Amino acid sequence: MNELTYNYYTVTLGGGDEPCILTYKIQEHVTAQAWASLMKQIDVSYLRDTLNPWQNFGIDGLNQKIERLETLIDELNSWLPQENIIRKKWNHADHQESVNRLHVHFPEQEKSETDIDRRRQLSEYNDLIHEIEGMTHRPNQPRPYLLVCPDGLESLPLTDYTRFKAQRQFGELCLHYCHVGRHPFELYSAGDLQCPVEQIVPQHAINAYHTLRFYDDDCLEHWHKQKFRNFYERSTLKSVVEFTDPKMAFGYITLGKLEKVNNSVDFTKETVYNLVHNSNKIEHWEIH
Repeated sequence: MNELTYNYYTVTLGGGDEPCILTYKIQEHVTAQAWASLMKQIDVSYLRDTLNPWQNFGIDGLNQKIERLETLIDELNSWLPQENIIRKKWNHADHQESVNRLHVHFPEQEKSETDIDRRRQLSEYNDLIHEIEGMTHRPNQPRPYLLVCPDGLESLPLTDYTRFKAQRQFGELCLHYCHVGRHPFELYSAGDLQCPVEQIVPQHAINAYHTLRFYDDDCLEHWHKQKFRNFYERSTLKSVVEFTDPKMAFGYITLGKLEKVNNSVDFTKETVYNLVHNSNKIEHWEIH
């Protein structure tokens, strides 16, 4: 990694009635600087076009997304070679049950598929599943964030395992999960006790994927830890990694903190939320 220290990440959003320029102070630890180095090399042309970055800003459009997912399942089943995705009726009384049932097919197919168009369909399938999951998990406690996933770069080794944490705060810039599979915090949040062992992949590398959080999580670390321990003892995760192993990588690593909005340090959470919510496009970013 270049020894240069990166200080700020500025991202410009468009499509709203007002400009929205968010400036984050990047932390100095190795992972944050490695992430910044990756982001420095790319631009918005690397963004995955199957992914909607505006995540969990409400449940508007939920039924349309479920309908699109079901249509996409039919499209995938038209070329999947053997075990097709079983097209059960969506469980509107328990969205998570449907999500957990469908999620396993993405890692199964993605690992061997090489056709570009088919991989794009698989990416959209995976992105929709996660978006629906976010919209329906704790729907009375919105957890809005921007999910920025630029593709096309190799991963770097991750050494800061002790920096993973479950609790999130408004204005945080966080490293996102970059592997194909499910990590421990995702399993726990989804209540997925029977995930296939080969699809459980604790985070052990990084790329440019990151999130910009616009909510305060209402759960404390110690609360998570006890609840998680109970989950762990009953789940397939127990056969993959020891509970006390730092490589459990439970949660996300904070890379930075929101410092300025439209070049001003004087802003409120409500103002930021409205600016971001009313935007619809990531126009530009800069690492400096």
